[in-house]
Amino acid sequence: MQSMKSAFPVLVLASLTLISGCSGPSREELARIKSECASFHKQERAKYGAIVKPIDHWTKDGHIVVELSEKASEDASKYTSHLCVYDKDKGSIALPSVFERSRWSK
Repeated sequence: MQSMKSAFPVLVLASLTLISGCSGPSREELARIKSECASFHKQERAKYGAIVKPIDHWTKDGHIVVELSEKASEDASKYTSHLCVYDKDKGSIALPSVFERSRWSK
């Protein structure tokens, strides 16, 4: 009985570690994905000189979706929202069109 009591905290800790490891990308990986999405959007679709920043993220159908804001300047009060989809399995980034946006929205 004593060995069961001492083993319980170890089992709980191991279970929590497994669950947290499988729950999604690490903070560092998420920061990298957000940065890559912003850079890719700026290169491929943003207007010249626009400021592009990640403002939100979520997971949908096993993909990481990053919402980006595109502003004309740093001090602009209005922005246009765009989505970026990161496929973890393929390591690829996609910028959904306006027609595909509903598929990836929250």
